[in-house]
Amino acid sequence: MRLILLILMLLAFFSFAKAQQTYENIYEWAAEIVESMAEDLEEGDYSYMIEDLIRLIYEPININSANRDDLGRIFFLKDKQIESLLFHRYTNGFFHSVYELQTVEGFDRNLIEMMEPLIFFGEVATTPRKHTFRGDLFLRSRFTVETPRGFQEYNDRPPAYQGNKALYYTRFEAAPLRNVTMGFVAKNDPGEPMFSSDIPTFDYVSGYVSWKPNTFLKQVIIGQYRISGGQGLVLQTGMRTGKTGNASSVRNRNTGFKPALSTSEATGMSGIILSLGNEKFSINPFVSIQQRDGRIREDSLKNQYITGLRTDGYHRTVTELETRRNTREDVIGVQMRYFTKYFTIEAGHLEYRLQYPVIPDANYYNQYYFSGQQNGNSWFSIEGGLKNVFLFSEIAFNESLNPAIWAGILTSPANRFNWVVSYRYFPIDFQAPLGNPFAESPRGSGESGFYSGIDLELPYNFVASGYIDYFNFKWLRYQIKAPSDGYDASIYLTHKPNRNWETLLRLRYKEKGINLPAENEEFPVGKREQTQLRLQTRFSPNKEWTFTTRIDFNKVEIQGKEIPNGTYLAQEIRYQHPNGKWYAQLRYGAVDAEDYETRFYIYEPDVLYSFNVPMYYGQGHRIIAMLKYTILPKLDVWIRYSQWNYYNRTTISSGNNTINSNMLNEFRFQIRKKF
Repeated sequence: MRLILLILMLLAFFSFAKAQQTYENIYEWAAEIVESMAEDLEEGDYSYMIEDLIRLIYEPININSANRDDLGRIFFLKDKQIESLLFHRYTNGFFHSVYELQTVEGFDRNLIEMMEPLIFFGEVATTPRKHTFRGDLFLRSRFTVETPRGFQEYNDRPPAYQGNKALYYTRFEAAPLRNVTMGFVAKNDPGEPMFSSDIPTFDYVSGYVSWKPNTFLKQVIIGQYRISGGQGLVLQTGMRTGKTGNASSVRNRNTGFKPALSTSEATGMSGIILSLGNEKFSINPFVSIQQRDGRIREDSLKNQYITGLRTDGYHRTVTELETRRNTREDVIGVQMRYFTKYFTIEAGHLEYRLQYPVIPDANYYNQYYFSGQQNGNSWFSIEGGLKNVFLFSEIAFNESLNPAIWAGILTSPANRFNWVVSYRYFPIDFQAPLGNPFAESPRGSGESGFYSGIDLELPYNFVASGYIDYFNFKWLRYQIKAPSDGYDASIYLTHKPNRNWETLLRLRYKEKGINLPAENEEFPVGKREQTQLRLQTRFSPNKEWTFTTRIDFNKVEIQGKEIPNGTYLAQEIRYQHPNGKWYAQLRYGAVDAEDYETRFYIYEPDVLYSFNVPMYYGQGHRIIAMLKYTILPKLDVWIRYSQWNYYNRTTISSGNNTINSNMLNEFRFQIRKKF
């Protein structure tokens, strides 16, 4: 959730002959990362990753002054490659051209080509260039042809959804002055009313203004921003690091803060943040005040409390509208960072407070969930490296003073071989409402684990990577009636004989605890074993055509339950016209996942700055067709059509989203105007 990525369609706007191949390479990296994380998180806001790439396009990194955090924004760079680049620059001086990067250990031609649009080679101190206004405006909409039940009268009752069935989205970002950027985003989900008594404009509206005076006052952001500290034990309001094919990159790469235009209503901060300091240190005080969706209840004395905060952001029905932004959330804190030649040292503290106390519904598994009205956390972290060893760690406290720990070490015992090991321990009573570290469970508390991952370049253009992650829970979890443990292991093998052909083989095995069916009451908790296999090949015979074929297999075994295996087969064709003005993309996928346990999470091509990693569940096929056309040099249009056709259903979805058909057709439109 969080790493950085996807929407790499933006790279199609660089010199098309070479940029098309660059785009395809980055696309593959990003799709793999997003899909791997979606399998574990099942939901998440990936828009922060998109924003990082957007800013890299507009503001490439000066490779001669970039620090570890700057280079970490390039999501496909491994930690060892970052350290190798910094060490090479320290020992040999500035880089003057892209060709010199070939002398850095671990940098090959393909990697350098992907980096090229995102970096430039400048002096450390340069005279500011003349500023020119730039801006980016997006207008987007989507709707389904079929009408879900929530938009229809049902049993003589009016429609449950208060709005129409279209999604509306607009985003504008601009740099009107030197060192000043500003942005605005608005979104209305299908079914949400707009320009009404309930919602006077769009359901969600946000924005920011950022100023970098480049003095002792380094930066000011007013409005929406995201911030992360250490390894995310206390503070991670973006997307957390997950288990991916980048097996040796598990440290938090999102440290620091940035302005944000996310449309997630359950993450992020809104208020003001300052950065004070110089090249050696920074002090970042921050305040966030915003309204959240709370499930408000009353006790026998009419005192109000909430059972929890809603995170889906939907306000379509009368009940959902009653929870809309009814609970105030206040956050105040400070983050302090000190930079040495080899290490970054960080410390911080924050106070978190809600308008109403949280009292979760009584269940054994949630006894250690966050409860009450406020919480305080402190953290201390250090990361850095010497030669071929890189360390990263964090220790964090809440009011119990029983510390949570996350520590790792990355080393390269041989050329082109990276190895990382990490350990995590979260006390059962550790609470951090804004924390989101690398872990098996999103809540973290009561979990301990050990992770080991490797990346290895082999002869004949093969690259292997893999990890094993052992996790243990000291307390009950949702749908697990006892303390449990498990492990997750994955192997990736990539073969790229030339720049036009790449094949990926992925094998994953995961074992974890689960409640067994009711007839096994004498053994209430058993094991869930899952085996996943993927084979994917991508071939580009020339600069215009790209063909991708993919096969997935999913097997799940649970004692006392018969589960049919799941399979997925897809063929994708992409054509880029030589003049670069338009491209077309077509994908056909067939899925056989009769049981929910063998569902798939598949990345789907989408319009620029939007993407899908939906769940594929059932028996049927999926068609996606997309066209992008540049009408004028700074005016682009996207049209996307998708269809679900199920063979074993007469209805799709459930509740208010029920569609009385075995087919679901959807259209998406987007216009982009650059200034």
